[in-house]
Amino acid sequence: MSDASEESRIRVGACGIICSACPLGSGAVAESAATLRQHIRDYKIPEWSPFAPEGRGLKWDDVDLALSWMARYARCLGCESGGGPPDCPIRRCARDRGYDMCSSCDDLESCTKFDWLKEHGSMLKAALTESRGRSKEDYALAMASRMEM
Repeated sequence: MSDASEESRIRVGACGIICSACPLGSGAVAESAATLRQHIRDYKIPEWSPFAPEGRGLKWDDVDLALSWMARYARCLGCESGGGPPDCPIRRCARDRGYDMCSSCDDLESCTKFDWLKEHGSMLKAALTESRGRSKEDYALAMASRMEM
């Protein structure tokens, strides 16, 4: 059992992603899938969809199975707890180099490991560069306060 201070701590990956701001980390994707699955059932959409344009031939059992899976498993625990993509090049690199945060790395500005995150990767690198010298906790608090603006 973890203590209260650990539970209230803002989770953040080495890449600078604040878990609670991520749709997977916050549970928003899983909750949306569960809600959509329930709406499909409540409004009996599979029964009337064949009468709507392009509604014939939809495989509603597959949709239900996929949404059920998402509601159960589309929740990221955060990198520190084994979540996130298992092959994330950013996490692997930070771990291999012994960094808690990529902001500690001298190669951050030229790093290409953020490229798979597209424009979000560029924003993360800029925030990490700006936060050089801060602890992970200070970074998380600063980013959380920016998101509240």
